[in-house]
Amino acid sequence: HSLDLMEPEMMSPRFSSPGGNNTEGLTTADAARQKMQIKSFTAWVNLHLKTVQMECLNLQTDLADGIMLLKLVEIISEEQLGKYNKNPVSKFQKIENLNIPLKFINSFLTEVGIRNSYSAENILEENLTLILGMIWSLILRYNVAQVSEGDKTAKEGLLLWAKTKIAEVSNGKVEVHNFHNSWQDGIAFNCLIQAYRPDLVDYRKLTASKKITNLNQAFDIAEKHIDIPKLLDANDMVTMRPDEKSVMTYVSFFWKAFAANKRKNMAGERITHVVQREQAYADMQMQYKQQAQEMNEWALAKTTELSEGSSINSQAELEVLLKAYVDYSRTEKTAKQQELLDMEALFSSITSRLATLDREFVPPEELTLAALQKRWAELTQAEQQYEAKLNALLKNLKKVELYIKLFNNKALKLDDWLDDKETWLGQSLRPLQEISSDTEYANQAAVEKKEEEEAAEAAAARRAHPKRPSFIDSIANAILPNRQRQASAPVMGADAVSPSLPRTKSEKMVDNKLPATAERSGSPMPRLLKMASKPKVSSALVEAPDSVSDVQAKLNMFAAYEEEFAGRKGAVPELQKLLDKIIELGCPPMRQFSLQNKMGTIEERFASVEQQGVAYVGMLNEELARQQKMDEMRLTFAKRAEALNRWMEEALENLTEAFAHESVAEAEQQLGEFQAFEPALAEHEAEMSEMEAFAAEMSKMGIVKNAYSRFDLEELQRIMGEVKRCAEERTSQLQEALERQQHIEKQKQAFATAAEAVLEFVRQQKQALEVAAPAIAIREDDPGSLMRGKQMLVALEEHLSSKARDARHAQLQPAQELSDFLLEAAALDNPYTRETLTSLETNVSQLEKVIRDKHSFIEAQLAQAQLQISPEQYDEIKKAHTHFDKSKNGSLQELEFNGALRAMGFEMSEEEEQAQFVKFSAPDEAGEPCLTLDGFVSLVLQQFKASDTMDALISAFKTVAGGKDFIMADDLKACVPESETNYLLSNLELREDVGLNYTSFSADVYGKEAPPSTGSEITDMGTSRRLPAD
Repeated sequence: HSLDLMEPEMMSPRFSSPGGNNTEGLTTADAARQKMQIKSFTAWVNLHLKTVQMECLNLQTDLADGIMLLKLVEIISEEQLGKYNKNPVSKFQKIENLNIPLKFINSFLTEVGIRNSYSAENILEENLTLILGMIWSLILRYNVAQVSEGDKTAKEGLLLWAKTKIAEVSNGKVEVHNFHNSWQDGIAFNCLIQAYRPDLVDYRKLTASKKITNLNQAFDIAEKHIDIPKLLDANDMVTMRPDEKSVMTYVSFFWKAFAANKRKNMAGERITHVVQREQAYADMQMQYKQQAQEMNEWALAKTTELSEGSSINSQAELEVLLKAYVDYSRTEKTAKQQELLDMEALFSSITSRLATLDREFVPPEELTLAALQKRWAELTQAEQQYEAKLNALLKNLKKVELYIKLFNNKALKLDDWLDDKETWLGQSLRPLQEISSDTEYANQAAVEKKEEEEAAEAAAARRAHPKRPSFIDSIANAILPNRQRQASAPVMGADAVSPSLPRTKSEKMVDNKLPATAERSGSPMPRLLKMASKPKVSSALVEAPDSVSDVQAKLNMFAAYEEEFAGRKGAVPELQKLLDKIIELGCPPMRQFSLQNKMGTIEERFASVEQQGVAYVGMLNEELARQQKMDEMRLTFAKRAEALNRWMEEALENLTEAFAHESVAEAEQQLGEFQAFEPALAEHEAEMSEMEAFAAEMSKMGIVKNAYSRFDLEELQRIMGEVKRCAEERTSQLQEALERQQHIEKQKQAFATAAEAVLEFVRQQKQALEVAAPAIAIREDDPGSLMRGKQMLVALEEHLSSKARDARHAQLQPAQELSDFLLEAAALDNPYTRETLTSLETNVSQLEKVIRDKHSFIEAQLAQAQLQISPEQYDEIKKAHTHFDKSKNGSLQELEFNGALRAMGFEMSEEEEQAQFVKFSAPDEAGEPCLTLDGFVSLVLQQFKASDTMDALISAFKTVAGGKDFIMADDLKACVPESETNYLLSNLELREDVGLNYTSFSADVYGKEAPPSTGSEITDMGTSRRLPAD
């Protein structure tokens, strides 16, 4: 079916006669085409003969001895044809030589669609037409027929391939319809070059009218950069109708060169993909190691920092440390915990990815997950110890602050009491001193001179040796600076019953003007000066006694005072014990000094007041003979009133003191201690009732005033009512505090339970993920793994659904509510768990990250293993399939399949083509194998898609290396991008002889042992031979 298309010359009588170069019977156009054919065929023959240092100058005569034709056939077929006559002289010897290659040529003529055969006589007779036909059969078999089997199919396949590539470059602007005038202006040749080497040509810069220039540009570039010989002449192409066979021969060189280049590029893409994956895995491993190293160093430093701790001198410093630790727990620790979780996910991702390649990820021992988790556990232990230390210090300092507050309250009350008694004693001493002054007045004149002399001597002595004045002199100098004037002052009335009255504004101003240093000096003089500015005691208490009853009243009153003094002084040791407790609990030094100074001042003041009392009672005893004894009933009332008042004051002090607790045990202890107060209250309530009865008896006896008592019955009743009210309030307060502390404790336990539930949920989810989506290798040649991968993807998509996500977040809701309550209650420490709401949220978020990572990884594996095609690729494949489907039944026979495959630009050996056809074909209704469109699509895409195996990677390297089992840097640079090439050059081992060893690299990528070297294939002088392995 192809003779009428490809060899019209052989069937025409014009070419049947033997002879030389005569063109008799040829038209001018035919003669011109024959001339063009001779040029192109001669160039094709010499292209191959030059490998054996031979050259054909005249196709009509130079093939006559058979040697040149035999060598040509051996070179292009890569087969040895046997022995021949190397120096043929006779015609018989030449025929014998010619018959050897002609037998080989005639054996495949039917395969390429040529029905006639050739003989030695045709060549010896120099029949140019038949010689050209024979050369064409060789070209058709070993150049054009590589596009497909059969003359017509070869022509169509080659033309379809050229049209497709030229249309892609020109966007359909340059059209090719045949192998003659479509190529005459040279633009089509330039487009073909630009389709594969856009860096060499830009067809848009060409002018269609400059045909010779365009053709020469294409021929020159093809020869220089693509190693395609100049088979055509630009002038012949322009001046005549181009010869189809010559143009087909020339275009077939482009197909062959570009098909080989395409296979190299595909192999380069496969290598690039593997290298990019290796780089990504290396980056992930480096990222893990860097993060693990940073995490290890951080955890070690933080553990050391927390273990060493720092000295704390005050609650303020402790609060700073507590705030810093809380900030660390909420920010730095949480961030590091997230980093650790990310590292675990990264390690899992690296391990699962390398597992698909039969490899393991083994970081340094100190950077393994186990080592990091051990370091994290050490940090957690250090945190627990640090927290316990801070909590102990905080509780201790809280107690210190509470005790200091109690100390100051008690000290303040003692100071107030001392102020009151110093004033009372100072003013009470004055009238007694005035009596003493009146007695001595008569003798004053006699001894005045002597006193002046003694005073002068005393002044001189004081200047030389200063001496502290006596207690009595201090009182006299402070209160009675002018004894004579004071002696004439009127005596106050005796109608008051209380030793103290409220101070006026002016008296407070005088009091405030006293120097602070004098107030705290501890000497009686400054305090007596302060007493002078305080309110005067009732005149009945400060005027001179005029009867025994008055003196006895004052003595009795002083006796009551002494009991009060003893009681008040008994509070000093208790205050000292409280100070000792404060110091024992670790009170800061500066505050210790202040408290000790205050304690010393109180002790000095008690001593001073005691001295004043001694002086006062001494003066009263001197007057005791002139006084009557006070009524025992008044004295009894006063004593009992003082005792009761003292107890009530102490009770009020205890009932109104601040309290604090941090646990249920402390609250229960305080409530128990308070309950022990109730019997004492009942006892003193009974005492109050007895005093009420006693007061009634005094009233019956007509006693209206009681100079011995500071308190009347109403005042005592009022204070007792206040004590009972405060007792009821304290009971309620302690009970409420206990209930609240118990509630907080239950909420802490509930939070710990909720936190453990969240962690258990996360653990179960991770275990379920490992069961539903374990690490497997999904391979395109393993349908079972593909099915398993799809099932895992469906399972993971369910985990990623909004319903599953809401269910995960719902696990946090109980812990969220409990955490909010504890945060509002300021209950930050929880002895039942180490978890916080932030850490729980981090665990749930990390679970989602693991799910997403597994989903992405499996999705990527499936995408890599499954065939995928773009609409443009599908259209191109369908076009080639439809074009070669001659029977129009939707499938290709084997010959049609070969043409379609070549039209797609693929170059395979006959064995490879047959194997691919068998693999993807299916029997038709008649039982004959055929290839449907779907099968053809799968086959074509399989050529683009790399099998992710060691053998596939080695095969890709071998293709790029031109069949050698070593590769050169230039080979990589030609097919692999620069960054990936640099990676390969730094990882491929140098061979001892030449080149780089890609076999061991491929084996390392897939965790295999390198296959043994099989030697290098080298084609020399047209002969294929294999060198032995090193």
